[in-house]
Amino acid sequence: MRRHGSVLLWLCRSSLSPMLLLLLAAGAAQAGWFLAGMGRAASLETLLAGGALAVPAALCLLLLCALLAGVGCDRGAAKCGFTLRRLRVTERAVLLWQWAYNTACLLLLWAFELLLAFGLCVLFTARQEPSLVSGQTVFLAFLRSPLLHGLLPLGEWSLWARNALLAVTLGGACALLPYKQRRGRLGWETPAAATLALFSFPCGVGRWESVVLTLLLSACLLLQIGVAVWGREGVSGDEKTL
Repeated sequence: MRRHGSVLLWLCRSSLSPMLLLLLAAGAAQAGWFLAGMGRAASLETLLAGGALAVPAALCLLLLCALLAGVGCDRGAAKCGFTLRRLRVTERAVLLWQWAYNTACLLLLWAFELLLAFGLCVLFTARQEPSLVSGQTVFLAFLRSPLLHGLLPLGEWSLWARNALLAVTLGGACALLPYKQRRGRLGWETPAAATLALFSFPCGVGRWESVVLTLLLSACLLLQIGVAVWGREGVSGDEKTL
């Protein structure tokens, strides 16, 4: 068990601090953009449509994927394989731990963006004239804005399931890239999963066809990840320690 704990410790040392700095930078950019446009926006929906939250969040997602996918890759003289060999765990065990860790990081990003968006929306209503807002203003914003509704789907359980599946799929794709890169193969699944998450995450109310399509594409990517690791494409020596 200590060997598996060493894998988790290695993952945290490799990416946890940069990830937290990335979240803080994205949050600062979103808050600054939002506050700068607050005085000129006619309504909360108008301000959100200007990209104050969506653009920095999209960049943060892409940079986080790049950060997570880079952990474990061989770079020039820096051979991560040598580090992993000393942990004496199988390649597949490393991939599974990295998959779980990546998924947790993506869920943390989701929670961070949700709390930030909610806090900024509450701040907007607090600074407006009482005649222009009501107790339902924030609630209506989370219904009308595709990004906010994607972050907090309220009663749409299919969207909750979609968000969880996107996190699992993207986490697995980011774990697969270094696994394949150490074998001299390309990990196309990572940009494919990131693109899917980027364009499908904002979702309006009742867009069930978009949700179904995203679930199907995510399932296909998960199947491809499974084939790459446990199918014929996998390396026969995976069950040995690195």
